[in-house]
Amino acid sequence: MNGWCYQKVSILPAVDEIELEQDKALLVITEPYQGSGLRQELQSFYEDTTWKNRVAFLTGTKGTYDLLIDSGKRLKAIQHILDELHTDKVPDNDPQMVQATGLNDTIQGNFYSAVRETFTTLWYPTDTGLISADFRMKFDSNKYSGEDQIVKMLKEKMKFTEDVSGDTFRKKCEQRLFTQQSMPWNEVKRRAATTPKWQWHHPDALDHLKGDCIYRDVWREEGGFVDKGPFPQPKTSLSVQEQTRDDETGEVVLRIAPTHGDSIYWEVGGTATTASGKLDGPTLRTAQLEVSLLAVDSKGVHETGEPYTWRNRITVKHRQFQNGSDKQIEFKAAPPATIHYTTDGSDPKVAGATYEGPFTIPHGSPLVLAYAERDGIMSEIERVVINWDQDEEVKVEPSLPATWRRRQQTDSTKATYELLGRLKKYRAKPVGLTVTIGGEANVKEWIELTMFESKQVDPELIEECLGALRKIQADGQVKAEAGAVYFSAGQDLLDWVQDVKTTLQPNEVKQ
Repeated sequence: MNGWCYQKVSILPAVDEIELEQDKALLVITEPYQGSGLRQELQSFYEDTTWKNRVAFLTGTKGTYDLLIDSGKRLKAIQHILDELHTDKVPDNDPQMVQATGLNDTIQGNFYSAVRETFTTLWYPTDTGLISADFRMKFDSNKYSGEDQIVKMLKEKMKFTEDVSGDTFRKKCEQRLFTQQSMPWNEVKRRAATTPKWQWHHPDALDHLKGDCIYRDVWREEGGFVDKGPFPQPKTSLSVQEQTRDDETGEVVLRIAPTHGDSIYWEVGGTATTASGKLDGPTLRTAQLEVSLLAVDSKGVHETGEPYTWRNRITVKHRQFQNGSDKQIEFKAAPPATIHYTTDGSDPKVAGATYEGPFTIPHGSPLVLAYAERDGIMSEIERVVINWDQDEEVKVEPSLPATWRRRQQTDSTKATYELLGRLKKYRAKPVGLTVTIGGEANVKEWIELTMFESKQVDPELIEECLGALRKIQADGQVKAEAGAVYFSAGQDLLDWVQDVKTTLQPNEVKQ
């Protein structure tokens, strides 16, 4: 209640001055009258008012009322005398001041006694109408806390409650006030003010209850209406997070987390259903452009939501390389997709040619633009600037021997044997070769063969040597490093450069 509004009604016309409010309980202190019960005009006021649960009447018996009025007059008179004595600065020990003070204490005691004996009945609203309860005022050292005593008595009569938290208060509200599935909140509060059966409580209790129920999703509010449920369980859904992506292949590792579900189904080329493949674990590795995913609650508590379509992205990479005296360029889309390009700086999405393989860049072309597209998914435009002015043409005489002073290095057995195969294909010899077997973190032992920095060795002999070394050191990767490569004819070097799609750099070739 946290504060009553008090009004005193002593004669009939004053009843018209009583103003009740929806969210505030009003205590009317009224003069007793001869006889028992409540004054008829107050009873009629209660029966006619809309806010029947917002008023209480404090009254009593007529017998001591006249004594109360007389004591009040005497108390007012003696307090007037004391005020004059204080104004005249009469000392406290002056006989006149001592007599007046003693008389004031006596009259004040009589007044409190008359009040206690006069107002002894509290009328409050219930579902059967106004009922009365005996009320006994208690003064503590001539101090009176009327509201606390009235609240205490109303608690005893179960008309006032402080238990306004938890499901008990919510259920009581739903049974007596919030009786429909969905109601305007103002109507719920109006019922609290018009339903005498409803207990009194702190004015903010209902609003606090609503806020807590909405927070816990027990109730929901929209447009001033509150819905008390029961609400259907939310449908299943899922979140998809890209953990890693290989831009060379377009393969992606996805982490998939279901919400309100415990099973995930996936499908490529169609919509996922419970007949699709079931994901084993929280991750999916795929290079597909689109994957349909579906979260399902195997317990059947949550309805299956809509399938989610995850879309990959397409990346385009390029590589420039030399083919004789020509500049060539190669594009690659991951995942595989159709590539369109232009060599004059125009938009490849408008006038791009279809890429079919490495091509020679027209001399003087400022830049090459390319993008890839498949199944409605497009990559970003790859922009390759071609700088002709700073290029220094590397001339290789095809018929003369040539030494290519570019370091060749491998880090695995597979890569090493691929290098040896290329050396044999183009009739080349490594220069200053070093071969190492083992020495990785999980292979402590190792063996190494190091040659003179300018020594040239046929690749066939190197393979024979590796066969012998592997008998000594069987575990570990075979790694190789050469400072240069010797070609018996420059044309073999040019063919190698074209094969690996690279470009010769100035001062890199010696003939």
